[in-house]
Amino acid sequence: MNERDAWEKQLECDGRVLVFEEATSTQDAAIAGGLIGGDVCTAIRQTAGRGRRGNTWDATGGVALTVVLDASTPMLPIAVGAALAASLNNALPRVQVGIKWPNDIIVEGRKLAGILIEERGGRCLVGVGLNVLEPPVTDQKTICLIECGFSGDRVKAAQLVINSVFTAVSMSERKAIETWKNRDTLIGTTQTISSKGQKHTGLVIDIVPGNHLLLQTKQEIVTLEADQSTVCMP
Repeated sequence: MNERDAWEKQLECDGRVLVFEEATSTQDAAIAGGLIGGDVCTAIRQTAGRGRRGNTWDATGGVALTVVLDASTPMLPIAVGAALAASLNNALPRVQVGIKWPNDIIVEGRKLAGILIEERGGRCLVGVGLNVLEPPVTDQKTICLIECGFSGDRVKAAQLVINSVFTAVSMSERKAIETWKNRDTLIGTTQTISSKGQKHTGLVIDIVPGNHLLLQTKQEIVTLEADQSTVCMP
């Protein structure tokens, strides 16, 4: 049995699991494969993975997968981040897994996973990239599961991601917000955030439902939208 067949046999969800030896992006592959809500698409190798706002995602030694849902909700990005961070921390008891708004899973200030949610073709595509065996070699601000004490393999990590996304779908708004805020790494810190071509510096005072961030600048309280904003690197 080759690796692709092994992945397809071991991974479980209520719908269909489609595994590619190689794909440009699992979100593109999910659309091309005609997947519907409840299905999952993953790839052994991803050659052109996307992050937010046109960034790339290096999936070398990691997991890249997309869970297809029938529809998105304003709370879904918060719920997915909260559920994934909590599940990862259960698998990594020696570290503290945090969330960096809007879509990064963080350990010790380094990026462990990223989330990209898109709506295309009447479907909601929840894409997750997770560093498992090694961090991207070109990025010193990343970390992988093995470095954090993870004892499983890529398939086990992929199943954890799948379960986390479906857990998020059924998570109440109250639970999602509570879990997120318990793991948030930005509230109470001073940050510079780029949004809609402008940079805002101030104290992060809250993450609110709908995945907005409230920033207290010297002049005013600014509301920043997740899909239009990026936290600037120090």
